[in-house]
Amino acid sequence: MSVIALPDIVGLLGLIGILEWLRQKQQSKTVNAWLLGMLFVLAEVMAVAVYRGSSAVHTWMHVLALDTYVLAGVTFGWASRQDLLPGRAHVPFFVVPAVPLFVLTTLYGLDVQNTESYIFTVLVSLVLGLIFIQALGGTTLRLRLTLVGMHLTIWAPMLLLAMQGQLRWVVYWGLTCLYLLVAFSFRARVRRGALGGLVIMGGFTVWALCFLVHPLMHSHANWDPTVENIWSLQKFVVIVGMLVTLLEDETELRKSQALHDALTGLPNRRLFEDRLAQSLERALRSGLSTALFVVDLNGFKTINDTQGHRMGDLVLQAAATGLQGTVRSSDTLSRLGGDEFCVIVNDLTRSADCERIADALAEALDGVEVPRLVGSVNGSVGYALFPDEAADATELYTLADRRMYERKRRGARREKVEFPRAVAEPILMERRR
Repeated sequence: MSVIALPDIVGLLGLIGILEWLRQKQQSKTVNAWLLGMLFVLAEVMAVAVYRGSSAVHTWMHVLALDTYVLAGVTFGWASRQDLLPGRAHVPFFVVPAVPLFVLTTLYGLDVQNTESYIFTVLVSLVLGLIFIQALGGTTLRLRLTLVGMHLTIWAPMLLLAMQGQLRWVVYWGLTCLYLLVAFSFRARVRRGALGGLVIMGGFTVWALCFLVHPLMHSHANWDPTVENIWSLQKFVVIVGMLVTLLEDETELRKSQALHDALTGLPNRRLFEDRLAQSLERALRSGLSTALFVVDLNGFKTINDTQGHRMGDLVLQAAATGLQGTVRSSDTLSRLGGDEFCVIVNDLTRSADCERIADALAEALDGVEVPRLVGSVNGSVGYALFPDEAADATELYTLADRRMYERKRRGARREKVEFPRAVAEPILMERRR
């Protein structure tokens, strides 16, 4: 084994150790994908070190090095968790060229010089890829044409190169395109302003350019030291971007956990109060109304007492799912605690709409089914309007809450209950005990 690769191997082993530590802490699919990708990179580095230091296993180590480039690229791309192909397929686009490219790298690593084998593989890949794109569901004509253009950009040059017998260029052009697609798969992170995504895109782009200039190194030997240094550097650039990305993901997760209920994933009281304040300000600016609905499950304490807290948790999760199917994306459904849910509905033009919404929320709970639950799920709904019936958030919540409890007391979940304005007391905004 060549000792030149030892620093890279030691560095990679250290980073793999860090990833394994993160994997055990986070149990994240993203970390799993990065760890697998790093293992492929380590295998490639070791294979290159072996075939440079020994001619006995040169062929098989060459095959291993080239094939791990493909496997690492696909794994890293999968770590972006971005589907490049929308619709029913839900397949990242870099997977489509990766399968035939794996065949081509294997042929080249085995030193197969039969030009017809490369032409046949590329031609079949070109045709099948076009058929696959045309068969995609849920895609617009514009997107389909874009995908066809990308596909032809990959395979048409490879076909011409294969017909000219430029087998090295066939393989390395394919690897160049694969790694550019992987870089492109991280575009969503860059749009969100994530530094890690930008570093990763830059690293994979440089990696792709290394593949592009690799065939030229045989005719320009003086390029070899520079390209080798860049070849090693860009891997660690990608790794740095990966670690920054994991840190950003962990930060976002902690922010989300601080603002969302752990059981249902809905906004918690803290986020609810912030959203409600924003909605009231919006109502004052627009001249429209904001409605607050308070939803409380009927008989929830009995379920907890007689069927256990685990069943109670399942009921809450099912209720949250049922209510989510009724609420618009522009509105806010939150769980304030216990079996109490609140819904903020913006931009109402008619107070009569509140009764329709309250009915829809009650019917959503009526339709909830929980396996092995003895009995059924239902709830009581109360609401109040701002600024028509309440002057501020405290008064709005208190009025909606009182109406909900009155309906629960009467056993009439949808009967309209009237209360005069200004019945609220600030203490009622605190969590009910």
